[in-house]
Amino acid sequence: MSLTQKRVFAILLFVSIIYFSLFIFPNNTGAKDQMMISLFEPDEFAQYPVVTKMLTPRETLDKTILNFVAYRHYYYGSTFYFSSALTILPIKLAEGLRNTQLNMLLLRQVISVLPMLAALLLLTFTQTKFNSYAKSIALFVLLLSVSAVVENNMWWHVDSLAVFFVALTFFFLDKDDLRFGRDFHLAAASTGLGVGTKVIGLFFFLAIPTYLLVGVTRKQITWRTMFIRAVSFVGIMAAAVLISNPFLVFPSQFARMIRIMTQQSQAMSAGWTLAYAKGPGSWLPIIEELYGQLIFIALAFIVLALGIWRGRNRTLHLLIAMWSIPFGLYVLYAIAIKPTHFFLPILLPVFSSLVVLFEFPPFATDQPRKPVAWLFGALILAVVVYQFAIYVNKDIQMYREVLAREEHEESLVFYSVLENDYLPRLQTDEKLVVFRDVRMYFPDDSRWVVRSYWNSKYSTIEEIKPDLIILWSQRILDYTQEDAQENAVDPAAFQDTHQFYVDADHDQLRGYRLVYRDAEGLFFASDEIYDEFFR
Repeated sequence: MSLTQKRVFAILLFVSIIYFSLFIFPNNTGAKDQMMISLFEPDEFAQYPVVTKMLTPRETLDKTILNFVAYRHYYYGSTFYFSSALTILPIKLAEGLRNTQLNMLLLRQVISVLPMLAALLLLTFTQTKFNSYAKSIALFVLLLSVSAVVENNMWWHVDSLAVFFVALTFFFLDKDDLRFGRDFHLAAASTGLGVGTKVIGLFFFLAIPTYLLVGVTRKQITWRTMFIRAVSFVGIMAAAVLISNPFLVFPSQFARMIRIMTQQSQAMSAGWTLAYAKGPGSWLPIIEELYGQLIFIALAFIVLALGIWRGRNRTLHLLIAMWSIPFGLYVLYAIAIKPTHFFLPILLPVFSSLVVLFEFPPFATDQPRKPVAWLFGALILAVVVYQFAIYVNKDIQMYREVLAREEHEESLVFYSVLENDYLPRLQTDEKLVVFRDVRMYFPDDSRWVVRSYWNSKYSTIEEIKPDLIILWSQRILDYTQEDAQENAVDPAAFQDTHQFYVDADHDQLRGYRLVYRDAEGLFFASDEIYDEFFR
């Protein structure tokens, strides 16, 4: 590396350290115990027991290893769960996993913030090579400020790792520079890691053939060599998937993974319980709130096209287009649920190509600057600065909200009422069973066993026979609205759910009586418990 590159890297590393440290404060909230996690991030609540179970020793060494490898929650790949487990392993060895808040802080920082920083550094280096202070710092800071990035940094999820492997693939392809050597094969491995982590690596299905065809058209390789390299790429990619997900060697776990992926795909294309709207219009509010105004996103794609047409690194910009456009269209038209992080691996590489602006007047210092260029430059700069200001304003808002989320969480207020006014009445030696909606706080206690569910129905209640039921008011509102049955993914199966929530709303829940209700939740006790303690 040249002296300039080293200095640029040092500056960006310094910025990264400060940025990383800033997220310690919000990421240290919302996890005083395991039940509290679900109030703010239900996905974290689903993932956390998987990691703690992986770190629980079994009777023998081989059973302990199998328990670690075959973790069963195959919504995400082993790279996510292995790295998560290893992150809190030192805590497990030192003091056990009793300190949920510390564990979640480490998981959010190490698995979300750190890989995202690495991904954005990679994108910045791939685009600028750290040869320019202005380009490198401006691009890196812009990418750090994207509100979807900031939001994603404040939870523990797989997406930062997925973005990292996407950025790593672009880095290796750019470094390979049509030589189709070691770096091309490393790109295949990183693509495989992307596939094995969250499937999204498969969306390089146009970018890689495009890269091979560019090599042929520029006479870097022959058609025969292209075929050989294509086969080797697929082979290395498949090997990376298998090696990074060792549970795949067990037929029962492979079958379980296929079943989970099939169910997940169906839910993503239709919705969870209720059908969701599809199409660009349904995504527009999320995109504008967290990724940018349409004029900014349009500018990014125009600049990407300019980079393909006349940029200094046309191949890189072409690969980004071949990655982002098919993936983006798939999300816009095929995905019904609306996770806000889905566009991170799509739009961040596109935004990174904004550095192409520095190659043309008036931003390029080595080209003549005509008055019309100054005019266009001023307009473009205004759009970028305006978007940056929107990002920062939204980022500060989200940061403050997460920082103070425990103070403003109504479910905690609901539980404090139960704890002070109702739960002390339960004077019994019998261990009670509590059903709770995952969005309602009810901590574990020696007095009861807490069963957590995302929604409910009479058949579930009849199966677990809880003594107490805690429901979330918003769930009742969602599932009892006039068109709920019409919009159900499976109307026949939804009937039981619908009737359960209708009855709960009217205090007609079969076998249960309403003890307490406020705007946030409802507290029911079985007829027997009600008659003995609450009448």
